[in-house]
Formats: sequence, C-alpha cells, structure tokens
Amino acid sequence: MSLETLSTVAAVGTFLVIAATAIAALVQLRHLRVSNQLEALLAVLSLPYDSVLSESFQFVTHELEARMRDPQFRRELEKPQPDRKVHKELLVCDYYERLGSIVKNGLIPEELYFDNSTPEQSWRLLSQVIAIRRRVRGPVVYDNFEYLVARSRAYDRRHPNGNYPASEPRVEIEDVWLAEDRRSGGADNQRAVLESNVRG
Repeated sequence: MSLETLSTVAAVGTFLVIAATAIAALVQLRHLRVSNQLEALLAVLSLPYDSVLSESFQFVTHELEARMRDPQFRRELEKPQPDRKVHKELLVCDYYERLGSIVKNGLIPEELYFDNSTPEQSWRLLSQVIAIRRRVRGPVVYDNFEYLVARSRAYDRRHPNGNYPASEPRVEIEDVWLAEDRRSGGADNQRAVLESNVRG
C-alpha cells in the first residue's frame, strides 16, 4: 500500500472519528436540554404548592372578588409598591409573569407547559387587578403573564378537544353514577358548569 493511500485512509478514519464524536456530542446535548427543560417544568409546576404561593392562590380563588369591591383595596393597587402581605394576588401575578418570561424565551417549550397547566382561570380572576396596575405603569405591567395567556389560547385553539394522541385508543370509563346523578340533577348542574367554563 502506497504512502499516499495510507494517508488518505488515515484522513478518512480521522474524519469518521470526528464525525462520530460530533454526533455523540449533539445527542448528549439534546438529552441534557430535555433533562433541563423537564427539571424547569417540574420546578415551575411545584411552585404553587409552596406555602406562601399556595395561600396566595387560595386568596385569589376565594377572597379576591369580594376584596375588589372595596375602593380602598383598589386604590392601594395604584401605589408603586402595594403591600404584598395584603395584596396576595400580586404574588400570583408575579408567578405568572416569571413563567411567561420562561416560556417566551424558550426555556420551557410552550407545548410541554400547556399540556400540563393553563393560566386562563387565574387571568380571569386577576384581570381587573392588572387593569388597575396598568393605570399607573401602562401595558408593560404583567405583559409576560398576558403573553402566556395569549399563547395558551392559541394552544387551546389547536387542541380544542385536548391533546390526547389521535392514534391512541381511549380507555373506556363506565359512569356508574350517571343515572342516579341525572335523577338528582347533579349531571345537569355539572354540564352547565362545564359549558360555562368552555364559553368563559
């Protein structure tokens, strides 16, 4: 075998080793990225269970609507720095603001987040709080939260019946209480709630 042939074989061998190393590195980077995204998603989804934030979500769900009828409570929202011990709803807004930034910048794929959660109900409950905060500081206030809701609505339009894989058969569930609940009006009440959630 000539020196020229050996040189060519060595060059091809070196190229193949470099190519294989590059492919292995790309695969490893992809796995690392997916692992990091999963960790980020789990961290984000666990935050509302933190005691302070959990209490704030409870406040938004059960108390905020009544508190918003108080003019003094609303006036406090126009201050540059409302007391977050009183205005616990702002902690929930802050949570979704940060989450919106994370999704907007691609640190968590939106499809992954919206397959697990939605900000829609919180936005509905908090929209008037945000409107009052924007009186002073303009549309920049909680714009990442707004972005998250806009992307969530786009996701829902793409998946109006959920994101269950079309190729996967559904698991049958026998509704053993259906007849009894219909007799007592339970199923009709549930249907009305579901229809109102779809419309809202």
